[in-house]
Amino acid sequence: MQFPAREENIRTKSMFVSRALEKILSEKEVRRPPHGQLRRACQVALDEIKAELEEQSQGSKTIPKANFIEADKYFLPFELACQSKSPRIVSTSLDCLQKLIAYGHITGNAPDSGAPGKRLIDRIVETVCNCFQGPQTDEGVQLQIIKALLTAVTSPYIEIHEGTILQTVRTCYNIYLASKNLINQTTAKATLTQMLNVIFTRMENQAVCNECSSLCFIYTSLSTDICY
Repeated sequence: MQFPAREENIRTKSMFVSRALEKILSEKEVRRPPHGQLRRACQVALDEIKAELEEQSQGSKTIPKANFIEADKYFLPFELACQSKSPRIVSTSLDCLQKLIAYGHITGNAPDSGAPGKRLIDRIVETVCNCFQGPQTDEGVQLQIIKALLTAVTSPYIEIHEGTILQTVRTCYNIYLASKNLINQTTAKATLTQMLNVIFTRMENQAVCNECSSLCFIYTSLSTDICY
């Protein structure tokens, strides 16, 4: 049993999430009355992480929970931060989410409890995309959206499909069309190119894998027929 290694991995993830939550809480605007729910969500998550780390340090023999349960549990504060309409808070949350996805600390493989048939990663991507509210969207937020979506599409730790992929491409395209910032326009255009290259490469690889599987099936069937 390799529980120690797995526990250390979860401990690292938990500490990374803790720092991200503390970064959101450190924003001055979070202390204002309209963001009370966000503050409470961050604090609840931090308290739960602290309790889990203390339990591990006391030598608990309990098998660590699956990583996707952690992601499901701790995504709410980031979602609320993205919905806060405060450019600084939204930008900080997007930056944290991008890093959590990039390092595989959030994979979003869990089912989305609020949307049957969907996974958490679909909700994460939708949350990021919804941060773009047209040309009036803060330029810093626009850039963080682009970075987060590129990471979601190219990350080896997560998989997004169909409507979710389309949503990432559409959002980057909308930023390219609507942004008044030349740097953001250029970045969005380059990101679109990179996204499409990754998407088509994966489609081609999948087609090759399917073809190989079909050939193996045919070969096996023929071999069986010949033997009999």
